Amino acid sequence: KNRPTLINHYVNLLNMLGSSNILNTINTILYSYNVKIVTMNDQQVVLSKIININVLKIIQIFKDLVWYLRDFIGRGTLLLGCLIYSPLFCESIKLGHKLPTLIYVSKKLKREFSTSRCLASVANNRLAAEASLKAEDKLDPNWITGFVDAEGCFSVIIEVYDDFKWKVRVSFEINLHEKDKDILYKIQSFFGVGAIYHRPDRKKSVYRVTNITYINNVIIPHFTKFPLLSKKSSDFLLWSKVVDIISKRDHLTKKGFFNILSYYASINKGVSNKVLKYYPDISPANKPIINLPHNLNPQWVSGFTAGDGGFSVYVRPAKDYILGEKVYCRFHIAQHSKDIELMHLFIRFFNCGQVVFRSSTSTPRCDFIVQDTSFLLENIISHFDLYPLLNLKQEDFLGFKEALLLIKEKKHLTKEGLDKIKSLNLEMNSNRLR
Repeated sequence: KNRPTLINHYVNLLNMLGSSNILNTINTILYSYNVKIVTMNDQQVVLSKIININVLKIIQIFKDLVWYLRDFIGRGTLLLGCLIYSPLFCESIKLGHKLPTLIYVSKKLKREFSTSRCLASVANNRLAAEASLKAEDKLDPNWITGFVDAEGCFSVIIEVYDDFKWKVRVSFEINLHEKDKDILYKIQSFFGVGAIYHRPDRKKSVYRVTNITYINNVIIPHFTKFPLLSKKSSDFLLWSKVVDIISKRDHLTKKGFFNILSYYASINKGVSNKVLKYYPDISPANKPIINLPHNLNPQWVSGFTAGDGGFSVYVRPAKDYILGEKVYCRFHIAQHSKDIELMHLFIRFFNCGQVVFRSSTSTPRCDFIVQDTSFLLENIISHFDLYPLLNLKQEDFLGFKEALLLIKEKKHLTKEGLDKIKSLNLEMNSNRLR
């Protein structure tokens, strides 16, 4: 009944078990350093000196529980080298009872495999699984939404060919500097879907979800329950309409495609020049009106700051000071001017600061700024002590906090203290990314 079929690839059982959110056995009696790498194209069995019939019986007891958990935990494709498999594979592992060292692999497991290569890191699954095991690394859903409000992107990609041929794709992405990739693994673990791609030539890492099923079942429900607050929320709502059209396969019809073009024209930067060449008369859809809450969620604030916030420490010449230099500290959040109402909510939330409009730049900007040392210590530092930033910017916050404490103790008036603040500044923000 459990006669296996060919997979024709090398599979490391240890990696399979160690990389799965469901069957991660690294800290259990099932973990073995002696599991052999075997080829599956001949005998279709995995041999181990450690896994014996007693262990198989233990696994069998938990099999039904694993099948239940597979839908709760394992929703996304996991990557292991060139092999791509779903957590559904746990249902496909048939445990042999006649021989003490046999674990058969079924046809269904074979169907979950793909040999197509991708740009994703070989270690994606293991890192994501390890992140999911640490309770302290669990991300708050409001933090996720705040971070996506700052760094996320809901994209519609349209490819137009001659003779009225077109192709429509959608994606949810978060693009970060490669040194900030750890937070992407945590986000991947949170959603349980998507993949992480690395572009070393551009020093970029990208978390991306393109599968329509995952978008419908995971991404859209999350941002419906924990809504975006910036103008990006309008993009999300229009993007969701495009996803719905694709899900119904109406994008294959002319009417459905023209509806997509209308939404596409109002999302992000609008219509590309190539699409405009074929369809110059696109009528953009009206953007939905977003109603802001009266108060901001503290986790959302930290997530948003982790993306678009900044902690600055700089030293300027000052004749009135003994050392001839003065230290300035500033906390700020920068945003497009279209989100100026959202920026004013930060004044209410932190009970300090001001919003400054910058019209001189090529893109109109507005900034929420706090520079008063007492407000920085009492309002800003106290908040981020309770609700950490969680990504690389947390290191900037810690350096910022250390500089403020030196100022509070008047140590910035000493050469030693001033030099310490200067050294902290050299390790913050863009300097940290070099």
